[in-house]
Amino acid sequence: MDRKRVVRLTGLILVVCLVGTAVTLIISRLLFGTVTNEPTTVEMEMDAPEQVTLNEPFVVTLQLTNVFTGSQTLHSIDLDNDYLKNVRLDGSNPEFGEIRPLPLTGFASYSFNWLLPARRTSTVELMFVPERVGQFSGLVDVCLEDGTLCQALPLETEVVE
Repeated sequence: MDRKRVVRLTGLILVVCLVGTAVTLIISRLLFGTVTNEPTTVEMEMDAPEQVTLNEPFVVTLQLTNVFTGSQTLHSIDLDNDYLKNVRLDGSNPEFGEIRPLPLTGFASYSFNWLLPARRTSTVELMFVPERVGQFSGLVDVCLEDGTLCQALPLETEVVE
């Protein structure tokens, strides 16, 4: 084979692999709510109001208990874009860093890179402002270490006037 054919074939194989990976990630996200494994070394609880008033800030609290003997890292919290279309994330404690869209998944990723001490409970507060009246739901993915260990938590909020 000549060099031109080899380059084309290699490019074609690369494109097929990338498309296959993207399709697998999308199907995984749709079927299981996350594209990665769920962590077993951090217990997670979310406390959120069921009903809030339009344009009045509210807080969603995440309790993250590291049951592991070593510290771990809260890599990011990924929020469902369907939820964010109606309820804006206004801030967090601790503060999130970079905000990245996650292409093909319908999520936005808020980076934290925050240390979770061994055998301790840490609290993350997400401050939201509802911008539209209605019933809104989506997933909150809490991701650890390098972002490959995530647990999906359902979030549902009714916004009234």
